[in-house]
Amino acid sequence: MKILIIEDNRNLAKSIERVLKQENFSVGTFWNGLEAEKFWLINNKEIDLVILDIQLPEKNGFEICQNIREKGISTPVLMLTAKNELEDKVKGLHIGADDYLTKPFKLEELLARVHALLRRPKMFKTKKIELTKNIFFDGAARKVAKSGNEISLTPKEFEILEFLVQHKNEAVSQQKIFDHCFDFAKENWSNTIEVHIKNLRKKLFTNDDEQILKTIRGLGYRLEIK
Repeated sequence: MKILIIEDNRNLAKSIERVLKQENFSVGTFWNGLEAEKFWLINNKEIDLVILDIQLPEKNGFEICQNIREKGISTPVLMLTAKNELEDKVKGLHIGADDYLTKPFKLEELLARVHALLRRPKMFKTKKIELTKNIFFDGAARKVAKSGNEISLTPKEFEILEFLVQHKNEAVSQQKIFDHCFDFAKENWSNTIEVHIKNLRKKLFTNDDEQILKTIRGLGYRLEIK
């Protein structure tokens, strides 16, 4: 598997590269944001995961991630931040990052998160499901379409939606979503799930007749499918 490291701290980048190679990953490293983005755009089909710093020369990690997602590229992204501020973490998730890690961190934790993001989710063996008259979910093809157009979801957004589809018309707790979709302890994990749910609503369930992703106060969520 190919992992792209985009980190301008060369000592840290080399340390990450070393521990990943010990796990038999193929690794590419960039220290410049603009150069890294160009490489990612061209080679995105060969890249399995990106470790992306926020503070980078020429183009920062937020801009890179947002541009990549706008082009429909769904490579899993582990974002690195030097700030332990919730707004930075939430911003990263809003623009399409799948997870974040605050510096300084232990390489063992980084490796655990990498393995979690690379974990292949179980296929949802089913025919295409009509969520609403305009929205279709295809678990086997791992696609979601709205009004005939494929909607770009991050791997984590798709995994959460898939889990809700599997439990359609059931009240599913945030804890249950976390246990199924995340493999590691995370501070503020409930907020992380809320951000992904908000993104799903923004991308898919925008009209009154599409409001099928319900919040169950004090518990979690229910996907109401007729």
